[in-house]
Amino acid sequence: MTRLFRTAACAAVVACVTASVSSGAEEPKPTAVRGEMVLSRASHEWMSQQIEEPCILPNPKVPGRLIMFYGAVPASDRGYAAIGKAWADVSSPFEWQQDEANPIFRPAEKGWDSRSMRLDTVLYIPEEEAYYIYYSATMGTVQDRIGLAICPVGPDGYSSVTADAIVRYGDAPVLAPEPAAPYHEDMASQAAVMREWNEAAKRWDWYMYYSYRGKDGVLPGIRLATSHDGKAWTRQFNAGDPRGMGQIFESTPNAYYEWHQILKVDNTYVLCIEVGVEHGVRWRPGLAVSTDPVKGWTQLDLDTMLQTKWQGLYDDRTLFHVATPALYEIAGKWYLFVQACGKPGNDNYIDGAWEMWGVACDRTIPTRPGCADLRIPGLPASRP
Repeated sequence: MTRLFRTAACAAVVACVTASVSSGAEEPKPTAVRGEMVLSRASHEWMSQQIEEPCILPNPKVPGRLIMFYGAVPASDRGYAAIGKAWADVSSPFEWQQDEANPIFRPAEKGWDSRSMRLDTVLYIPEEEAYYIYYSATMGTVQDRIGLAICPVGPDGYSSVTADAIVRYGDAPVLAPEPAAPYHEDMASQAAVMREWNEAAKRWDWYMYYSYRGKDGVLPGIRLATSHDGKAWTRQFNAGDPRGMGQIFESTPNAYYEWHQILKVDNTYVLCIEVGVEHGVRWRPGLAVSTDPVKGWTQLDLDTMLQTKWQGLYDDRTLFHVATPALYEIAGKWYLFVQACGKPGNDNYIDGAWEMWGVACDRTIPTRPGCADLRIPGLPASRP
């Protein structure tokens, strides 16, 4: 993904100390991590159980404006999910205006994606003046295939993105599970997609990082597929995986690896991943980095962005589980957008009431030698 910008996300606010100071004086240090609920389940029935998968882009037609695509689940039918949109100003990235026509993208009337869908990635393709919308969907109970829909951007980058304008690419998924060796998949889903210009070959190289289920277990890690047009994809099995799973990095045993985002910071490719350790006992955002989109990936310690470290913001009642994380930079500041829920009474995350939050990223961390530092939620380090 091109580094176009990077972001933050409506109920209670735990604010940083931001008092203005006279010239020459240091600003007071923040005493708490700033975070806000940016989309609430109570606002609409179609998103009354769960709001998830924040895909945010700078509006390509209106400078200073953002567009967010996101998924949601109604409390009345938790096996169903659809996709909506909202907008915000770059100057107020915690304040989002939902579209009255939501949801703008629903499961099909028939076919492989006729029951439920999750949003994976949205890319702006300027040479086509279109948004590419990657999504996981199913005609059963679990989203098990990855599809593509294309929508013209329109004159203002937002109002023309409607249910009538979003068109599925073909009548089949662009990536279906591969049951043959060495993949042994019965589900492929949650595609984080990026593309880069290959100057030597004079073409775009596309990369898809996806989750799967199969012989290796339930959501045991992340694999890679590549493309030259974003439509026809070829799997890349990592023979260097010492466990023989073909994953891009050695994942944590007994953890679920699901929705994730791919971005590039300076020379470093970054995967921001939702990880449910110990079969989902505590969902949290994780990070993996590399200086090459295909190889050399390293997962950082899964406690690096753990929400319990968000001083002054974390609460068991609101942020016990955190998932679908995405890092963005907006107007020079970094933010993490996530879905989050309080600890369910029955300790089953599936029954959580998930809202969408934005959290300011004021802490800088090193990643690994040769890779860029990253901004994550936390208080900034004191100056020596």
